[in-house]
Amino acid sequence: METYEVTQVLLTVGTVYHVRKPRTEETLFTVRGELMSTTAKFHLVEGDSGKARADLTANFIKTKYEIRDNDGKVMGALVFPAVAFKKTLTLTAGDVEYLADGGVFKGVFQCKNKDGAVVLEIAKELSIRDTFLVKTDESLPLEVSLLSAVAIHSRFYEMI
Repeated sequence: METYEVTQVLLTVGTVYHVRKPRTEETLFTVRGELMSTTAKFHLVEGDSGKARADLTANFIKTKYEIRDNDGKVMGALVFPAVAFKKTLTLTAGDVEYLADGGVFKGVFQCKNKDGAVVLEIAKELSIRDTFLVKTDESLPLEVSLLSAVAIHSRFYEMI
């Protein structure tokens, strides 16, 4: 499994995340949120401002997120329950559906395949900045894995 860190950048206009390999400074991808949007919208680009890779959009109440490629084709979708005692989600990529349980407080989401093997793990790190450790394998598109961490942050950890 490949490991990435998705870290929210502090003191920016709008929501910005940098994606790096753990304990490195090179920004592999940047995720930028749209300012003044009625729904959560994010754009994943290579490096700081390179080639566009994918978009993440949410419905108004942040219970459904879609990840689309540059041609507008849906690569994945996340669905969160509107009311729940535990942090849970359903991730769909292609025709495969994964369920994940983030517990009440622990903040670790594991998406498993039908054999029970973990294909995606997103864990919230304890730090000053909101940081998520994303472990993913090749069965999921990288864009889906990285933007799933942003969707989890948007749904459970952002105040707005």
